[in-house]
Amino acid sequence: MHDTVFLGRIAVRPPLNEAERDYLTRLADSNSTLRGTPTGRGDDNVPFAHLAWEPCAAGCCLTWSGRERTKNMQPSLRFLVDHLLKTGARADGHKRFGDFTCDHVLDGTVVVRRHDDERAYVAEVIANRVGGRSVESACERAAEAPSPRSRPRPRPANVIDFRPRRA
Repeated sequence: MHDTVFLGRIAVRPPLNEAERDYLTRLADSNSTLRGTPTGRGDDNVPFAHLAWEPCAAGCCLTWSGRERTKNMQPSLRFLVDHLLKTGARADGHKRFGDFTCDHVLDGTVVVRRHDDERAYVAEVIANRVGGRSVESACERAAEAPSPRSRPRPRPANVIDFRPRRA
C-alpha cells in the first residue's frame, strides 16, 4: 500500500453520530460485501465490494482506506449516500438502523494514484451527488516542453530591448 497515494476527504454535515460511525467501522472491518447489508440485499445496483470508506473519530469526514479496488470508490460512496446517510436513504425507518439520522450531506473529493498506473482516479461528491473519473497523465513529450516561465514574453511595441536578458 505504500506505493499508493490517497489525497482528500469527504466532509459529512452534520457529523455522523456514534451509532453511524460504529456501523461503518464494523462494516469496513467485516468480510461482508455491500450487497450483503440489510439495505443492499437483492439490489443489483449495489456493488459486490467491501466498504473501504472510513469515518474519522469525530464523524465529520470519510477517507478512503485503500482496502478495496479503486474502481469501487464511486459505487461504494454512492451506496453510502443512497442507502445510509442522505435524507430519504433506504435505512430511514429500517428496524436495523433505528439510531441513524439519515440527514447527512456529503461534499468532497478523494484522489488515488498508484505508482505503477499512469492514471489517477477521482471520486467526488457534491451535495450528495456522486461522480468520478480517471485523469490521464501527461504524454511523454509534455516533460520536454518548456515551462510557461521559461518562454520569453513578448514586449509591448513601445519597449526597446537594448541588451539581451541573462538566462
